Amino acid sequence: MGKFGLEVEPTKTKVLEFGRFAVEHARKKDRRAETFDFLDLTHYCGTRKDGKGFRMKRVTSRKKFRAKLKIFKQWLKSVKNMEIKELWATVKAKLRGHYNYYGVTDNLAGIKRFGAQVTKLLFKWLNRRGKRRGLNWAKFSEMLERFSLPEPRIRVRMFASRFDTHFPHKKGKTHGRLLWC
Repeated sequence: MGKFGLEVEPTKTKVLEFGRFAVEHARKKDRRAETFDFLDLTHYCGTRKDGKGFRMKRVTSRKKFRAKLKIFKQWLKSVKNMEIKELWATVKAKLRGHYNYYGVTDNLAGIKRFGAQVTKLLFKWLNRRGKRRGLNWAKFSEMLERFSLPEPRIRVRMFASRFDTHFPHKKGKTHGRLLWC
């Protein structure tokens, strides 16, 4: 790094124990294994589905989750008088973008939670338009059935088998060990 005139910021740099034995060592010390945030995802030590072996897992960072919801809420507040058709199309695009970025292996629960929170916010702000309490949850559910929002799903599979060219239900391309659905 010195060759390129770069320095490590000491206040933002920390050496942490991470890997196969980090969870065991932390348990012996009566604490949790360390995590780190990178690219808006919290990386933590986990195990494979069979409970054996080490695997690095990822979830949406709590800080970024709250920030994205706050931004979405502010956006809904600013466009509350937009036509419903245009509003719905924009909400769908925003959700697709969120799902595409955060839809990585092990983060399905995180993107489902975001989708549920966005749905609640959408109901709240659509209900504030016009007449007092003009939209109840039953009507909103019908609206969701007719004009569905995108379903959260994993877009990038980090641990696909190197022999897989696609998942049984989705066609995709493999790029090294990553599988893009």
